Amino acid sequence: MEEIDSDDACVDAKHDKGVDAIYVDDVSEIVYIIQAKTKTKDNAEFGDTEIKEFYGTLQQFDSKDKIDEVFSETKNDKLKQAITRTRLASKVESGYDVLGVFISNARANDDAKAILAKLPNIELFDAEAIANDYVDLDVDGGIKGSYYFDTSDSDVIEYDAGGAAARLFLAPALNLLKMEGIADGSLFEQNVRLALGNTKVNKGLRQSIKEKGEHKNFPLYHNGINVLCREISSESEERIEVQDYVVVNGAQSLTSLLAEKSKITDDLKILVKLIETKGDSALSQRITTNSNNQNAIKARDLKSNHNIQQRLKEEVSAISNNNVAYEIKQGETNKGKIVLKNESAGLILLAMDLAQPWSCHQKYKVMDDLHSDIFGRPDVTGARIMGYWKCFESVESALDAIEDKNFAYYNLTKYFLAYAVVSLIRTDPKGVAMLNNMKGIITSGGEKELVDLIGVLAKSLAFDLNAEIVDKDEGAGAFDYKNELKSPSWCKKISARLVAQYSKDILRSKADPIGTLCSELSVAK
Repeated sequence: MEEIDSDDACVDAKHDKGVDAIYVDDVSEIVYIIQAKTKTKDNAEFGDTEIKEFYGTLQQFDSKDKIDEVFSETKNDKLKQAITRTRLASKVESGYDVLGVFISNARANDDAKAILAKLPNIELFDAEAIANDYVDLDVDGGIKGSYYFDTSDSDVIEYDAGGAAARLFLAPALNLLKMEGIADGSLFEQNVRLALGNTKVNKGLRQSIKEKGEHKNFPLYHNGINVLCREISSESEERIEVQDYVVVNGAQSLTSLLAEKSKITDDLKILVKLIETKGDSALSQRITTNSNNQNAIKARDLKSNHNIQQRLKEEVSAISNNNVAYEIKQGETNKGKIVLKNESAGLILLAMDLAQPWSCHQKYKVMDDLHSDIFGRPDVTGARIMGYWKCFESVESALDAIEDKNFAYYNLTKYFLAYAVVSLIRTDPKGVAMLNNMKGIITSGGEKELVDLIGVLAKSLAFDLNAEIVDKDEGAGAFDYKNELKSPSWCKKISARLVAQYSKDILRSKADPIGTLCSELSVAK
Protein backbone atom coordinates (compact mmCIF):
# COMPACT_ATOMS: atom_id res chain seq x y z
CA MET A 1 0.00 0.00 0.00
CA GLU A 2 1.05 3.55 -0.61
CA GLU A 3 1.51 5.68 2.51
CA ILE A 4 -1.58 7.71 1.69
CA ASP A 5 -3.71 4.54 1.31
CA SER A 6 -2.75 3.26 4.75
CA ASP A 7 -3.40 6.69 6.23
CA ASP A 8 -6.83 6.79 4.58
CA ALA A 9 -7.68 3.34 5.97
CA CYS A 10 -7.00 4.27 9.60
CA VAL A 11 -10.08 5.04 11.74
CA ASP A 12 -8.60 4.26 15.17
CA ALA A 13 -10.08 6.63 17.78
CA LYS A 14 -12.70 6.68 20.52
CA HIS A 15 -16.06 5.14 19.55
CA ASP A 16 -14.49 3.24 16.62
CA LYS A 17 -16.81 0.23 17.12
CA GLY A 18 -13.80 -2.05 17.53
CA VAL A 19 -12.34 -1.13 14.14
CA ASP A 20 -8.83 0.25 13.68
CA ALA A 21 -8.82 0.43 9.88
CA ILE A 22 -11.04 -0.19 6.86
CA TYR A 23 -9.51 -0.96 3.50
CA VAL A 24 -11.56 -1.66 0.36
CA ASP A 25 -9.88 -3.64 -2.42
CA ASP A 26 -11.96 -2.88 -5.51
CA VAL A 27 -10.03 -5.36 -7.68
CA SER A 28 -10.67 -8.32 -5.39
CA GLU A 29 -14.01 -6.87 -4.24
CA ILE A 30 -13.10 -7.40 -0.60
CA VAL A 31 -13.70 -5.13 2.38
CA TYR A 32 -10.98 -5.59 5.01
CA ILE A 33 -12.01 -4.74 8.58
CA ILE A 34 -8.78 -4.52 10.57
CA GLN A 35 -8.21 -4.65 14.32
CA ALA A 36 -4.83 -4.56 16.06
CA LYS A 37 -4.13 -5.56 19.67
CA THR A 38 -0.80 -5.03 21.40
CA LYS A 39 0.44 -6.52 24.66
CA THR A 40 3.44 -5.27 26.63
CA LYS A 41 4.27 -8.54 28.39
CA ASP A 42 6.91 -10.76 26.79
CA ASN A 43 5.65 -14.06 25.35
CA ALA A 44 2.06 -12.90 25.87
CA GLU A 45 -0.84 -14.89 24.45
CA PHE A 46 -4.48 -14.17 23.70
CA GLY A 47 -7.44 -16.51 23.69
CA ASP A 48 -10.86 -16.87 22.12
CA THR A 49 -12.37 -13.87 23.95
CA GLU A 50 -10.59 -11.34 21.73
CA ILE A 51 -11.53 -13.30 18.60
CA LYS A 52 -15.19 -13.55 19.64
CA GLU A 53 -15.30 -9.81 20.26
CA PHE A 54 -13.76 -9.13 16.86
CA TYR A 55 -16.23 -11.49 15.21
CA GLY A 56 -18.99 -9.39 16.77
CA THR A 57 -17.36 -6.31 15.28
CA LEU A 58 -17.45 -7.88 11.82
CA GLN A 59 -21.18 -8.56 12.11
CA GLN A 60 -21.74 -4.81 12.19
CA PHE A 61 -20.47 -4.55 8.61
CA ASP A 62 -22.03 -7.55 6.85
CA SER A 63 -25.02 -5.69 5.37
CA LYS A 64 -25.96 -2.25 4.12
CA ASP A 65 -28.54 -1.76 6.87
CA LYS A 66 -26.02 -2.56 9.60
CA ILE A 67 -23.40 -0.26 8.10
CA ASP A 68 -25.97 2.54 7.90
CA GLU A 69 -26.77 1.90 11.56
CA VAL A 70 -23.08 2.10 12.52
CA PHE A 71 -22.81 5.36 10.60
CA SER A 72 -25.76 6.93 12.40
CA GLU A 73 -24.70 5.75 15.87
CA THR A 74 -20.94 6.27 15.98
CA LYS A 75 -19.38 9.44 17.33
CA ASN A 76 -16.12 8.62 15.56
CA ASP A 77 -15.80 11.07 12.67
CA LYS A 78 -12.94 9.10 11.10
CA LEU A 79 -15.13 6.01 10.91
CA LYS A 80 -18.02 7.99 9.42
CA GLN A 81 -15.76 9.56 6.83
CA ALA A 82 -14.25 6.20 5.86
CA ILE A 83 -17.71 4.68 5.40
CA THR A 84 -18.72 7.60 3.17
CA ARG A 85 -15.44 7.91 1.28
CA THR A 86 -15.23 4.20 0.40
CA ARG A 87 -18.99 3.93 -0.33
CA LEU A 88 -18.86 0.96 2.02
CA ALA A 89 -22.58 0.29 2.37
CA SER A 90 -23.29 0.18 -1.36
CA LYS A 91 -20.27 -2.04 -2.04
CA VAL A 92 -21.24 -4.58 0.61
CA GLU A 93 -24.78 -4.53 -0.76
CA SER A 94 -23.41 -5.19 -4.27
CA GLY A 95 -21.64 -8.33 -3.09
CA TYR A 96 -18.21 -7.34 -1.79
CA ASP A 97 -16.92 -9.90 0.72
CA VAL A 98 -16.18 -8.70 4.25
CA LEU A 99 -12.96 -10.12 5.69
CA GLY A 100 -11.63 -9.51 9.17
CA VAL A 101 -7.91 -9.09 9.78
CA PHE A 102 -6.81 -9.50 13.41
CA ILE A 103 -3.26 -8.36 14.15
CA SER A 104 -1.40 -8.81 17.43
CA ASN A 105 2.14 -8.89 18.77
CA ALA A 106 1.00 -11.73 21.07
CA ARG A 107 0.56 -15.39 20.15
CA ALA A 108 -2.81 -17.03 19.65
CA ASN A 109 -3.36 -19.82 22.18
CA ASP A 110 -5.12 -23.11 21.44
CA ASP A 111 -8.55 -21.66 22.29
CA ALA A 112 -8.05 -18.81 19.83
CA LYS A 113 -6.89 -21.19 17.10
CA ALA A 114 -9.85 -23.49 17.71
CA ILE A 115 -12.44 -20.77 17.26
CA LEU A 116 -10.59 -19.30 14.27
CA ALA A 117 -10.93 -22.67 12.57
CA LYS A 118 -14.69 -22.16 12.71
CA LEU A 119 -14.55 -18.56 11.46
CA PRO A 120 -13.18 -18.57 7.89
CA ASN A 121 -13.79 -14.85 7.41
CA ILE A 122 -11.11 -13.86 9.93
CA GLU A 123 -7.44 -13.81 8.93
CA LEU A 124 -4.93 -13.90 11.78
CA PHE A 125 -1.55 -12.22 11.97
CA ASP A 126 -0.28 -12.98 15.46
CA ALA A 127 3.33 -12.89 16.68
CA GLU A 128 4.03 -16.28 15.17
CA ALA A 129 2.52 -15.48 11.77
CA ILE A 130 4.27 -12.12 11.56
CA ALA A 131 7.62 -13.62 12.52
CA ASN A 132 7.22 -16.27 9.86
CA ASP A 133 7.10 -13.58 7.17
CA TYR A 134 10.79 -13.02 7.81
CA VAL A 135 11.89 -16.17 6.08
CA ASP A 136 15.06 -17.96 7.17
CA LEU A 137 16.68 -19.11 3.96
CA ASP A 138 18.56 -21.77 5.90
CA VAL A 139 15.26 -23.57 6.37
CA ASP A 140 14.78 -26.19 3.67
CA GLY A 141 11.15 -25.53 2.84
CA GLY A 142 8.85 -26.68 0.08
CA ILE A 143 6.83 -29.81 -0.62
CA LYS A 144 8.09 -33.34 -0.04
CA GLY A 145 6.66 -35.61 -2.70
CA SER A 146 6.20 -35.96 -6.44
CA TYR A 147 4.58 -33.72 -9.02
CA TYR A 148 4.44 -33.59 -12.80
CA PHE A 149 4.51 -30.62 -15.18
CA ASP A 150 2.38 -30.88 -18.32
CA THR A 151 4.64 -30.14 -21.31
CA SER A 152 2.41 -31.68 -23.97
CA ASP A 153 1.81 -28.32 -25.64
CA SER A 154 5.28 -26.81 -25.28
CA ASP A 155 8.83 -27.27 -26.46
CA VAL A 156 11.35 -27.81 -23.65
CA ILE A 157 14.72 -26.07 -23.55
CA GLU A 158 17.33 -28.14 -21.71
CA TYR A 159 20.40 -26.68 -20.01
CA ASP A 160 23.10 -28.43 -18.00
CA ALA A 161 25.23 -26.18 -15.79
CA GLY A 162 27.44 -28.98 -14.55
CA GLY A 163 26.11 -29.11 -11.02
CA ALA A 164 22.48 -28.67 -11.90
CA ALA A 165 20.09 -29.39 -14.74
CA ALA A 166 17.52 -26.85 -15.91
CA ARG A 167 14.41 -27.01 -18.07
CA LEU A 168 12.54 -24.06 -19.57
CA PHE A 169 8.98 -24.53 -20.85
CA LEU A 170 5.38 -23.28 -20.88
CA ALA A 171 2.95 -25.04 -18.55
CA PRO A 172 -0.84 -24.66 -18.38
CA ALA A 173 -1.88 -22.49 -15.44
CA LEU A 174 -4.44 -25.09 -14.36
CA ASN A 175 -1.67 -27.69 -14.23
CA LEU A 176 0.47 -25.48 -11.98
CA LEU A 177 -2.40 -24.94 -9.57
CA LYS A 178 -2.28 -28.66 -8.77
CA MET A 179 0.98 -28.13 -6.89
CA GLU A 180 0.52 -28.58 -3.16
CA GLY A 181 1.05 -25.75 -0.70
CA ILE A 182 -0.24 -22.75 -2.67
CA ALA A 183 -3.15 -21.96 -0.36
CA ASP A 184 -1.24 -22.32 2.93
CA GLY A 185 2.03 -20.88 1.61
CA SER A 186 4.16 -23.94 2.35
CA LEU A 187 5.11 -24.18 -1.33
CA PHE A 188 6.86 -20.82 -0.99
CA GLU A 189 8.74 -21.25 2.28
CA GLN A 190 12.03 -20.26 0.68
CA ASN A 191 10.52 -17.38 -1.27
CA VAL A 192 11.77 -14.16 0.36
CA ARG A 193 8.94 -12.10 -1.18
CA LEU A 194 6.11 -14.51 -0.47
CA ALA A 195 2.82 -13.40 -1.98
CA LEU A 196 3.23 -9.75 -0.94
CA GLY A 197 -0.48 -9.34 -0.30
CA ASN A 198 -2.69 -7.17 -2.50
CA THR A 199 0.10 -5.19 -4.09
CA LYS A 200 -0.27 -3.28 -7.34
CA VAL A 201 1.53 -6.19 -9.05
CA ASN A 202 -0.93 -8.73 -7.64
CA LYS A 203 -3.89 -6.59 -8.63
CA GLY A 204 -2.53 -6.23 -12.14
CA LEU A 205 -2.04 -9.97 -12.41
CA ARG A 206 -5.55 -10.70 -11.26
CA GLN A 207 -7.00 -8.15 -13.65
CA SER A 208 -5.08 -9.77 -16.53
CA ILE A 209 -6.39 -13.20 -15.54
CA LYS A 210 -9.96 -11.90 -15.64
CA GLU A 211 -9.51 -10.75 -19.26
CA LYS A 212 -9.82 -14.06 -21.10
CA GLY A 213 -8.91 -12.51 -24.43
CA GLU A 214 -5.44 -11.79 -23.04
CA HIS A 215 -4.71 -15.34 -21.88
CA LYS A 216 -2.77 -16.28 -25.03
CA ASN A 217 -0.55 -13.23 -24.52
CA PHE A 218 0.18 -13.94 -20.85
CA PRO A 219 3.70 -15.35 -21.42
CA LEU A 220 4.62 -12.24 -23.41
CA TYR A 221 4.46 -9.90 -20.42
CA HIS A 222 4.73 -12.23 -17.45
CA ASN A 223 8.14 -13.20 -16.07
CA GLY A 224 7.11 -16.74 -15.15
CA ILE A 225 8.02 -18.78 -12.08
CA ASN A 226 11.17 -20.45 -10.80
CA VAL A 227 10.84 -23.95 -9.35
CA LEU A 228 13.60 -25.92 -7.61
CA CYS A 229 13.39 -29.68 -7.24
CA ARG A 230 15.64 -32.26 -5.66
CA GLU A 231 15.36 -34.56 -8.65
CA ILE A 232 13.86 -34.76 -12.13
CA SER A 233 12.72 -38.36 -11.87
CA SER A 234 11.37 -38.89 -15.40
CA GLU A 235 10.81 -37.02 -18.66
CA SER A 236 8.77 -37.54 -21.81
CA GLU A 237 7.28 -35.38 -24.55
CA GLU A 238 4.11 -35.13 -22.48
CA ARG A 239 5.39 -34.45 -18.96
CA ILE A 240 8.29 -33.85 -16.59
CA GLU A 241 8.03 -35.53 -13.19
CA VAL A 242 9.94 -34.19 -10.18
CA GLN A 243 10.58 -35.08 -6.55
CA ASP A 244 10.56 -32.61 -3.63
CA TYR A 245 9.90 -29.14 -5.05
CA VAL A 246 9.66 -25.51 -3.97
CA VAL A 247 8.74 -22.25 -5.74
CA VAL A 248 11.42 -19.61 -5.10
CA ASN A 249 10.05 -16.91 -7.38
CA GLY A 250 6.40 -16.77 -8.37
CA ALA A 251 4.35 -16.68 -5.18
CA GLN A 252 2.48 -13.60 -6.41
CA SER A 253 1.63 -15.31 -9.68
CA LEU A 254 0.40 -18.58 -8.22
CA THR A 255 -1.65 -17.03 -5.42
CA SER A 256 -3.27 -14.65 -7.93
CA LEU A 257 -4.03 -17.57 -10.26
CA LEU A 258 -5.58 -19.53 -7.41
CA ALA A 259 -7.76 -16.57 -6.42
CA GLU A 260 -9.08 -16.31 -9.99
CA LYS A 261 -9.12 -20.04 -10.78
CA SER A 262 -12.67 -19.95 -12.14
CA LYS A 263 -11.59 -17.42 -14.81
CA ILE A 264 -8.64 -19.46 -16.14
CA THR A 265 -8.86 -20.99 -19.63
CA ASP A 266 -6.67 -23.59 -21.34
CA ASP A 267 -5.01 -20.75 -23.26
CA LEU A 268 -3.38 -19.33 -20.13
CA LYS A 269 0.14 -20.69 -19.86
CA ILE A 270 3.01 -19.74 -17.57
CA LEU A 271 6.73 -19.77 -18.32
CA VAL A 272 8.45 -22.20 -15.93
CA LYS A 273 12.15 -22.42 -15.16
CA LEU A 274 12.71 -25.78 -13.46
CA ILE A 275 16.07 -26.42 -11.79
CA GLU A 276 17.22 -29.75 -10.40
CA THR A 277 19.55 -29.07 -7.44
CA LYS A 278 20.25 -32.70 -6.44
CA GLY A 279 19.88 -31.67 -2.80
CA ASP A 280 22.61 -29.00 -2.94
CA SER A 281 21.28 -26.59 -0.29
CA ALA A 282 23.99 -23.98 -0.93
CA LEU A 283 23.04 -23.82 -4.61
CA SER A 284 19.38 -23.67 -3.66
CA GLN A 285 19.99 -20.67 -1.39
CA ARG A 286 21.99 -18.81 -4.05
CA ILE A 287 19.25 -19.32 -6.63
CA THR A 288 16.59 -18.24 -4.14
CA THR A 289 18.44 -15.08 -3.13
CA ASN A 290 19.44 -14.02 -6.64
CA SER A 291 16.07 -14.70 -8.26
CA ASN A 292 14.35 -12.51 -5.66
CA ASN A 293 16.95 -9.75 -5.69
CA GLN A 294 15.75 -8.15 -8.92
CA ASN A 295 13.86 -4.89 -8.47
CA ALA A 296 10.60 -4.54 -10.33
CA ILE A 297 10.74 -2.29 -13.39
CA LYS A 298 8.79 0.88 -12.68
CA ALA A 299 7.35 3.38 -15.13
CA ARG A 300 10.07 5.83 -14.10
CA ASP A 301 12.71 3.27 -15.16
CA LEU A 302 11.06 2.89 -18.55
CA LYS A 303 11.22 6.68 -18.94
CA SER A 304 14.84 6.89 -17.73
CA ASN A 305 16.22 6.85 -21.27
CA HIS A 306 13.65 9.35 -22.52
CA ASN A 307 15.41 12.37 -24.01
CA ILE A 308 13.36 14.72 -21.81
CA GLN A 309 14.53 13.05 -18.59
CA GLN A 310 18.12 12.86 -19.82
CA ARG A 311 18.05 16.57 -20.67
CA LEU A 312 16.57 17.52 -17.30
CA LYS A 313 19.19 15.44 -15.50
CA GLU A 314 21.97 17.38 -17.23
CA GLU A 315 20.29 20.75 -16.66
CA VAL A 316 19.70 20.14 -12.93
CA SER A 317 23.33 19.12 -12.53
CA ALA A 318 24.49 22.26 -14.35
CA ILE A 319 22.24 24.76 -12.53
CA SER A 320 23.19 23.27 -9.13
CA ASN A 321 26.93 23.23 -9.88
CA ASN A 322 26.80 19.43 -9.75
CA ASN A 323 25.55 19.45 -6.14
CA VAL A 324 22.10 18.01 -6.91
CA ALA A 325 21.50 14.71 -8.68
CA TYR A 326 18.23 14.47 -10.58
CA GLU A 327 17.56 10.74 -10.18
CA ILE A 328 15.82 9.25 -13.19
CA LYS A 329 16.24 5.56 -12.37
CA GLN A 330 16.17 3.56 -9.15
CA GLY A 331 19.56 2.25 -8.07
CA GLU A 332 21.62 5.17 -9.39
CA THR A 333 24.83 5.95 -7.51
CA ASN A 334 24.88 9.61 -6.48
CA LYS A 335 27.31 9.60 -3.58
CA GLY A 336 27.92 12.97 -1.97
CA LYS A 337 25.06 14.70 -3.79
CA ILE A 338 21.61 15.86 -2.75
CA VAL A 339 19.16 13.60 -4.57
CA LEU A 340 15.94 14.81 -6.18
CA LYS A 341 13.89 11.97 -7.65
CA ASN A 342 12.19 12.80 -10.92
CA GLU A 343 8.99 11.26 -9.53
CA SER A 344 9.06 13.73 -6.62
CA ALA A 345 9.79 16.60 -8.99
CA GLY A 346 6.82 15.52 -11.09
CA LEU A 347 4.46 15.71 -8.11
CA ILE A 348 5.73 19.19 -7.28
CA LEU A 349 5.18 20.36 -10.85
CA LEU A 350 1.76 18.72 -10.90
CA ALA A 351 0.68 20.74 -7.85
CA MET A 352 2.44 24.05 -8.47
CA ASP A 353 2.89 24.29 -12.23
CA LEU A 354 -0.14 22.41 -13.57
CA ALA A 355 -2.27 23.44 -10.56
CA GLN A 356 -3.63 19.95 -9.83
CA PRO A 357 -2.81 19.18 -6.17
CA TRP A 358 -5.85 16.93 -5.94
CA SER A 359 -4.11 14.43 -8.25
CA CYS A 360 -0.90 14.13 -6.23
CA HIS A 361 -2.01 10.93 -4.49
CA GLN A 362 -1.81 9.18 -7.87
CA LYS A 363 1.99 9.05 -7.88
CA TYR A 364 2.06 6.19 -10.35
CA LYS A 365 0.68 8.47 -13.09
CA VAL A 366 3.55 10.95 -12.91
CA MET A 367 5.93 8.86 -15.00
CA ASP A 368 3.16 7.25 -17.01
CA ASP A 369 -0.12 8.85 -18.13
CA LEU A 370 0.85 12.39 -17.08
CA HIS A 371 4.51 12.34 -18.12
CA SER A 372 4.14 14.47 -21.24
CA ASP A 373 1.77 16.94 -19.54
CA ILE A 374 4.16 17.43 -16.64
CA PHE A 375 7.59 17.25 -18.26
CA GLY A 376 6.95 17.65 -21.99
CA ARG A 377 6.27 21.40 -22.01
CA PRO A 378 8.99 23.66 -23.46
CA ASP A 379 9.20 25.78 -20.29
CA VAL A 380 10.03 22.81 -18.04
CA THR A 381 13.78 23.10 -17.54
CA GLY A 382 16.27 22.00 -14.93
CA ALA A 383 16.22 25.52 -13.49
CA ARG A 384 12.43 25.51 -13.22
CA ILE A 385 12.50 22.15 -11.44
CA MET A 386 15.21 23.34 -9.04
CA GLY A 387 13.36 26.55 -8.26
CA TYR A 388 10.00 24.91 -7.67
CA TRP A 389 11.64 22.21 -5.54
CA LYS A 390 13.21 24.82 -3.25
CA CYS A 391 9.89 26.67 -3.05
CA PHE A 392 8.12 23.43 -2.16
CA GLU A 393 10.58 22.72 0.65
CA SER A 394 9.85 26.18 2.03
CA VAL A 395 6.11 25.45 1.92
CA GLU A 396 6.68 22.23 3.88
CA SER A 397 8.38 24.20 6.65
CA ALA A 398 5.18 26.27 7.05
CA LEU A 399 2.93 23.27 7.73
CA ASP A 400 3.49 23.59 11.46
CA ALA A 401 1.38 26.76 11.41
CA ILE A 402 -1.69 24.59 10.76
CA GLU A 403 -3.34 23.81 14.08
CA ASP A 404 -4.85 20.43 13.16
CA LYS A 405 -1.65 18.37 13.02
CA ASN A 406 -3.34 15.33 11.49
CA PHE A 407 -4.45 17.54 8.61
CA ALA A 408 -1.15 19.43 8.49
CA TYR A 409 0.97 16.35 7.93
CA TYR A 410 -1.40 14.38 5.74
CA ASN A 411 0.51 13.72 2.53
CA LEU A 412 -1.70 15.83 0.23
CA THR A 413 -1.80 18.93 2.45
CA LYS A 414 1.67 20.15 1.46
CA TYR A 415 0.72 19.95 -2.21
CA PHE A 416 -2.48 21.90 -1.61
CA LEU A 417 -0.69 24.63 0.34
CA ALA A 418 1.98 24.90 -2.38
CA TYR A 419 -0.80 25.21 -4.97
CA ALA A 420 -2.48 27.94 -2.93
CA VAL A 421 0.77 29.91 -2.60
CA VAL A 422 1.41 29.76 -6.34
CA SER A 423 -2.22 30.70 -7.04
CA LEU A 424 -1.71 33.80 -4.89
CA ILE A 425 1.54 34.72 -6.64
CA ARG A 426 -0.09 34.38 -10.05
CA THR A 427 -2.63 37.11 -9.21
CA ASP A 428 0.01 39.68 -10.19
CA PRO A 429 1.95 39.85 -13.50
CA LYS A 430 5.21 40.34 -11.59
CA GLY A 431 4.45 37.20 -9.64
CA VAL A 432 3.96 35.27 -12.87
CA ALA A 433 7.21 36.73 -14.21
CA MET A 434 9.03 35.64 -11.05
CA LEU A 435 7.79 32.05 -11.39
CA ASN A 436 8.99 32.05 -15.00
CA ASN A 437 12.41 33.40 -14.03
CA MET A 438 13.83 30.54 -11.98
CA LYS A 439 17.07 30.41 -13.98
CA GLY A 440 17.70 34.12 -13.49
CA ILE A 441 16.94 33.90 -9.78
CA ILE A 442 19.27 30.95 -9.19
CA THR A 443 22.17 32.21 -11.32
CA SER A 444 21.98 35.68 -9.72
CA GLY A 445 22.13 34.25 -6.21
CA GLY A 446 18.53 35.10 -5.36
CA GLU A 447 17.53 31.61 -4.27
CA LYS A 448 17.48 32.44 -0.54
CA GLU A 449 15.31 35.51 -1.15
CA LEU A 450 12.88 33.37 -3.17
CA VAL A 451 12.72 30.67 -0.50
CA ASP A 452 12.16 33.23 2.26
CA LEU A 453 9.37 34.91 0.29
CA ILE A 454 7.59 31.61 -0.35
CA GLY A 455 7.96 30.68 3.32
CA VAL A 456 6.34 33.93 4.48
CA LEU A 457 3.43 33.56 2.07
CA ALA A 458 2.95 29.89 2.94
CA LYS A 459 2.84 30.62 6.65
CA SER A 460 0.35 33.46 6.10
CA LEU A 461 -1.97 31.20 4.10
CA ALA A 462 -1.54 28.37 6.61
CA PHE A 463 -2.80 30.62 9.41
CA ASP A 464 -5.81 31.63 7.32
CA LEU A 465 -6.42 28.00 6.41
CA ASN A 466 -7.05 27.24 10.08
CA ALA A 467 -10.19 29.38 9.97
CA GLU A 468 -11.41 27.75 6.77
CA ILE A 469 -11.35 24.20 8.14
CA VAL A 470 -13.16 24.98 11.40
CA ASP A 471 -16.78 23.82 11.32
CA LYS A 472 -18.89 26.91 11.70
CA ASP A 473 -22.13 24.99 12.18
CA GLU A 474 -22.51 22.94 15.33
CA GLY A 475 -24.43 20.29 13.43
CA ALA A 476 -21.80 19.91 10.74
CA GLY A 477 -19.67 16.80 10.61
CA ALA A 478 -15.94 16.90 11.17
CA PHE A 479 -13.69 18.09 8.36
CA ASP A 480 -12.94 15.10 6.12
CA TYR A 481 -9.61 16.28 4.77
CA LYS A 482 -8.80 12.84 3.31
CA ASN A 483 -11.71 13.28 0.93
CA GLU A 484 -11.66 17.04 0.38
CA LEU A 485 -7.99 17.23 -0.61
CA LYS A 486 -8.76 14.91 -3.54
CA SER A 487 -11.62 17.14 -4.68
CA PRO A 488 -10.84 19.73 -7.41
CA SER A 489 -13.84 21.85 -6.41
CA TRP A 490 -12.82 21.98 -2.73
CA CYS A 491 -9.19 22.80 -3.53
CA LYS A 492 -10.16 25.57 -5.95
CA LYS A 493 -12.76 27.01 -3.57
CA ILE A 494 -10.53 27.11 -0.50
CA SER A 495 -7.55 28.41 -2.45
CA ALA A 496 -9.71 31.24 -3.82
CA ARG A 497 -10.82 32.11 -0.27
CA LEU A 498 -7.20 32.20 0.93
CA VAL A 499 -6.26 34.50 -1.95
CA ALA A 500 -9.25 36.74 -1.16
CA GLN A 501 -8.24 36.90 2.50
CA TYR A 502 -4.72 37.95 1.54
CA SER A 503 -6.18 40.71 -0.67
CA LYS A 504 -8.16 41.98 2.34
CA ASP A 505 -4.97 41.97 4.41
CA ILE A 506 -3.31 44.15 1.77
CA LEU A 507 -6.15 46.68 1.98
CA ARG A 508 -5.78 46.69 5.78
CA SER A 509 -2.00 47.19 5.44
CA LYS A 510 -1.42 43.83 7.12
CA ALA A 511 0.36 42.36 4.07
CA ASP A 512 2.48 43.59 1.17
CA PRO A 513 1.19 43.45 -2.41
CA ILE A 514 2.41 40.50 -4.46
CA GLY A 515 3.78 42.81 -7.14
CA THR A 516 5.98 44.56 -4.58
CA LEU A 517 7.25 41.29 -3.10
CA CYS A 518 8.07 39.74 -6.47
CA SER A 519 9.33 42.80 -8.33
CA GLU A 520 13.10 42.34 -7.97
CA LEU A 521 13.08 38.56 -8.39
CA SER A 522 10.96 38.83 -11.53
CA VAL A 523 13.83 40.54 -13.37
CA ALA A 524 16.82 38.92 -11.68
CA LYS A 525 19.58 37.82 -14.09
